[in-house]
Amino acid sequence: MADTVYPELTSIPCPVCRHEKSFDVMRVQDWLVTGEWFTLMECPRCSARFIQPLPQAEKLPAYYKSPDYISHTDTHKGLISRLYHIARKKTLLDKKNLIEKETGLMKGKVLDVGAGTGHFLHTMKKAGWMVTGVEPDLEAREQAKKNTGIELFSLEMLETFEDKSFDVITLWHVLEHIHDLHGIMQQLKRLLTERGKLIAAVPNYLSYDAQYYGKKWAAWDAPRHLYHFTPKTMSHLMADYGFRMYARHRMPLDSFYVSLLSEKQKQRTSTLRALTVGKISWSLSLFHVDRCSSVIYCMEF
Repeated sequence: MADTVYPELTSIPCPVCRHEKSFDVMRVQDWLVTGEWFTLMECPRCSARFIQPLPQAEKLPAYYKSPDYISHTDTHKGLISRLYHIARKKTLLDKKNLIEKETGLMKGKVLDVGAGTGHFLHTMKKAGWMVTGVEPDLEAREQAKKNTGIELFSLEMLETFEDKSFDVITLWHVLEHIHDLHGIMQQLKRLLTERGKLIAAVPNYLSYDAQYYGKKWAAWDAPRHLYHFTPKTMSHLMADYGFRMYARHRMPLDSFYVSLLSEKQKQRTSTLRALTVGKISWSLSLFHVDRCSSVIYCMEF
């Protein structure tokens, strides 16, 4: 299928900052499930990128039905899946330590939005935190219950939680998936305590690995990733809901993981090339957080 299936699109309102104009950047493909092509648009005001046509919310679950979608299936098949699980042990601990550092708390109430198979919440629970999680995918919720004993709620249940219930709310590579972006932001604002912290990690298209792989950058992940954020984008979005971004952190291992995934899109894959690109991206991010493949944003009121 040629990458010109969809016509050029212009004047599409930005779903992040609602700016009236946008321009098309490139065509990106669903490499995981359908092979469909989408147009990647960019907002000149907030620098958000987003896909067109935007799938209807009820059609999105079908795009996740793949045994290779690790965060929902917990699969250990293949080299990349095995490396993912090895790295996860470290990143779970890093996330816990980051939350304790940013909140100044050793225990409290944490809400994880898009909790996947529950391993992050399991880590927090073992550390003494009171944990709550929401996850749209039923199979992932069942995996969480089976593997960790933690019962996750559907995304719709957010509306039933009491105001100012949580000391920290986390979204680990979730914000880019949420169809009703502004509806979720309103709920997060309502649920966070006055001194609470909102912590969100998202892919960063300003990274070296994104520039190197172009339309074959795995983190485009169309159409599962509906939006793409830069620090400028996040500042615009968070300011609309009264949040102030006060810190940014690297997710250093993502540069390698995303590069390995990106190589799968190429006709001639090379693990060595992926590790080289990942190392360059990782090295650049040591001096500039904004060059990291994924960035963790810390927000407060």
